[in-house]
Amino acid sequence: MNNQSVRKEYYSNDIIDEAAVYLSTISDSPKLESEILLADILKKDRLDFYKRNISIDHLSYKKYQSLLSERQKGKPLAYLTGKKEFWSLSLEVNEAVLIPRPETELLVEKCLSFIQKINNPNVLELGTGSGAISIALAKESSLVRFTAIDISTKALEIAKKNAIDNHTNNILFKTSNWFSEINDEFNIIVSNPPYVDKNKLTKNELENLYFEPDIALYSKDSGQSAINHIIRNSQGYLRENGLLLLEHAYNQKDFCQKELELNGYVDIKTYNDLNHLPRVTIGKKYKDV
Repeated sequence: MNNQSVRKEYYSNDIIDEAAVYLSTISDSPKLESEILLADILKKDRLDFYKRNISIDHLSYKKYQSLLSERQKGKPLAYLTGKKEFWSLSLEVNEAVLIPRPETELLVEKCLSFIQKINNPNVLELGTGSGAISIALAKESSLVRFTAIDISTKALEIAKKNAIDNHTNNILFKTSNWFSEINDEFNIIVSNPPYVDKNKLTKNELENLYFEPDIALYSKDSGQSAINHIIRNSQGYLRENGLLLLEHAYNQKDFCQKELELNGYVDIKTYNDLNHLPRVTIGKKYKDV
């Protein structure tokens, strides 16, 4: 007779249902997140769980429990799986970079519309983080030259890896504190800078952002400091008729438009995101000021 203890068997249907209940207090889509985490561990497609009830080995089950525990504590799903989709690209992310948001795809969309109208343009991205914006743009515009800067060397390591993984080779990544190491002029400057006012966030909002890097989220002066710095210093790095494209908070539209006008920009326009909130403001350099 075999004296070894009988090990409990685990099956995907049961443990996903249990996990969904466990995550229901932290997630708006607990079953979806439960499936994504298990699929990541097993290296399977999430839809496989709908085709058959998959047997789960003990080690995978323990890993799953560990990830669920971290998610329950508020750690974002993207950091647990180490990846995030943006503009149909798969990007590696960790706690050194901001998790790309769907709203930022509007910035890519608008930038692409201008790139297509310029002959042989060169583009500067300020604060690239994971590289999401520049890589999305570079995939759509393989003959365009991009320069992507960030003050964080850890963020740039992730961005460079994402560029390689997504087969883009027309981006120069560079360490710079905004314009400090920039010596060229560009047709387009694009940025999703930190613009969150930390003092205005609720306790729940602070907890939701806890794991993401403060330097990529928060800005002084009611969230306006970084935007203000970019607007006031960008003219010297733009060619005539060059464009500055900025993502901002929904309540910063008037501030952005006013600052752009005060600093010599013309044809200033703001575009709404999919939630019909002001999200991207664009200004054109008319002349040196």
